[in-house]
Amino acid sequence: MSFAVIILGACSIIWQFVILRELQITFQGNELSLSIILFCWLSGLGIGGALSNFFPRGKKLMASALSSHENLIRLLQHLQLLNAFLCFYSLWVCRAIKPFLGISPFEIVQPLAILSISGLAILPQTMCMGLSFIFLCTLMQNPLKAYYREALGAFLAGLLSLIAVKYLSSSGILWLCACSFIVAGLLLKPKSKLLHRLFSLALIFMLLAASGGALKYFEHTTSGLRYKPHTLEASLTSVYGALALTRDNQHYSLYENGRLAFTTEDTEPLEEFAHMILLQHLSPKKILLVGTASDELLRQLLQHPIETIDYVEPDEKLIQAMRSLSQENSRGFDNPKVHVYHSDARFFIKTTSNHYDCVIVSTADPGSLQQNRFYTLEFFREIKRVLHNDGICSISFSSKEDILTGQIVRYNASLYKTFKEVFPALSLIPGERLILIGSRQPLEKNSPQGLIARFKERNIVTKYFTPEYITARLWRKGYVEQQLNNTLHLVSTNRDYSPYGFFYYLGIYSKQSWLNFKYLWHYSERMNTAFWLILILLFTFFFRKRARELAVFTSGAYGIALSVIISFIFQINFGFLYYRLGAIVASFMLGLSAGSIFAMRLSKKPLREGKWLSLLEFSLGIAALLACSILKQQQLAYFFISLLIGFLIGIEFGIFYTRLKTSTVYMLDVVGAGIGSLWVGLLAIPIVGIFKTCALIALVKCLSAVLFLRKSQR
Repeated sequence: MSFAVIILGACSIIWQFVILRELQITFQGNELSLSIILFCWLSGLGIGGALSNFFPRGKKLMASALSSHENLIRLLQHLQLLNAFLCFYSLWVCRAIKPFLGISPFEIVQPLAILSISGLAILPQTMCMGLSFIFLCTLMQNPLKAYYREALGAFLAGLLSLIAVKYLSSSGILWLCACSFIVAGLLLKPKSKLLHRLFSLALIFMLLAASGGALKYFEHTTSGLRYKPHTLEASLTSVYGALALTRDNQHYSLYENGRLAFTTEDTEPLEEFAHMILLQHLSPKKILLVGTASDELLRQLLQHPIETIDYVEPDEKLIQAMRSLSQENSRGFDNPKVHVYHSDARFFIKTTSNHYDCVIVSTADPGSLQQNRFYTLEFFREIKRVLHNDGICSISFSSKEDILTGQIVRYNASLYKTFKEVFPALSLIPGERLILIGSRQPLEKNSPQGLIARFKERNIVTKYFTPEYITARLWRKGYVEQQLNNTLHLVSTNRDYSPYGFFYYLGIYSKQSWLNFKYLWHYSERMNTAFWLILILLFTFFFRKRARELAVFTSGAYGIALSVIISFIFQINFGFLYYRLGAIVASFMLGLSAGSIFAMRLSKKPLREGKWLSLLEFSLGIAALLACSILKQQQLAYFFISLLIGFLIGIEFGIFYTRLKTSTVYMLDVVGAGIGSLWVGLLAIPIVGIFKTCALIALVKCLSAVLFLRKSQR
């Protein structure tokens, strides 16, 4: 029985890692989809726990006939088989649902569709897992021991994921989970010979599928479903994300984590991007290129009088994929002037001693916190340090040159305002992607005539880009500048821990949803810190007489919210998360296991519950403030904070499980966690920022501590 609990804890976390990554690729991942995915996961666990109320538990089970006990074990065994099957069902839904719903590979999925797809992929599996956990608690007759062993399994899964995500495909990882569920069912020793044979046949089938190539076929076939009607030529995975190379007739496209990174049909915009930027500088010698760059872009840049191009891209496999798309023997990447550095761009800029004439930021829009970190005030200040006095920096993002109004002008104005705070001498190039070019000093000879003269002097050869095109591109420059300057007072500066650029970007695509999500974003802007402060005080006052239940609910929300925040901060500072997410979760689960063991020892002694819980609640509040203040560039700090939070929550829930019904604690935990995941990712962080979000979370726990302290003094 203990082994089954450990397997359940381990497989639930590993399954979560895989499905989370797959859905993030399907949704071209941002933190909005992450919050909805976590909400569905927790909702499924809660529904599974609620279904356990229809079965005998606890004393009722002990008082019932022995056959009822055996029937419960048999039912648990069936759930293990169902869990094994649902591993592959979830993966198939993640990859096949978009073409089934008629959503193209490059189309942005709207919030309602995100919720529907996540529910289809996640709810069946998590309901089975939630029901299995309650059954195991009932059979063990010790919920606290079951809770500790599940946390131990989750800790082991976090460590295992560090290896699995690096060397195995998603199908391979879920194959291991499915086999583990089957083995756990066998070790429950089914008395039915038919059931025993069924488990044995299932295990043999899984082994044959892996050895006979069926697993590889399933991986390639299902991966290709996501990009229909295009043909999947190759797929690669790395610690930074998933890459897919597709073909449509003679044209190739490269997708990075579900987003279109490059296509061989992009020659015209690449010519415009490269030359409109470098023509702004009188003599660009040293170039720093940040973001996704194709061989074609490098070739266009090299037509200018350049001495060196330092291209920073952390994912070596992405460079390999870009080289494979080159139609002219990778003349750009193979040029001796081009130096590729496999490093995080922000880390490279912070640590380099080089100085540049031009820094080109060629990244996607800030549709996630990972992308938003390349459009913040802090990043622009880092770039300014490595520029020569006459150096220029360029960024680009989605825009409209004809009618620049509404949400898109607010989005553009926020990034424009942020960029202008660092580079007061600023010029822009209108278009479907607005290009901003900034410098310390006023740009010289950047009129259309000056740019055309420079274009001819450098003998640049292009297929689409012409001198007449330069004049046409700058024709709407005055209108766009006027619209942006008129909107500056309505928008906020985009910063690392106050990601308003990300918030405004989400607002653009919310207007495309038929569910009227535009009203949510419209009113959410008014949900400032004072609004949340009043709401928290009212909520605490209303439930002041149910301190235990309130603490369980808020601790469930606290645990998931702080985990999300720690993950976000790690992503902001280091630029990648998936590979380290396992270590962060492992640290949290190790703390949870240690806290549960400590609580088990406490339960054997007389316990002053009120004082203990008030101390724990206050400590959790302090930990929330530490999370946003000390987490910077030291990776060990992330693991230490996760360990500390897990330890404190483990002690709390160890106490709760001895004072309240198991199903009550479980339900309040998952409901709180579900609401917490939506609140922190959908509203709190985009609107008030990470610092204020942590302060609000700390306030909730401190108010709960006061309730327990007052209760202990009565």
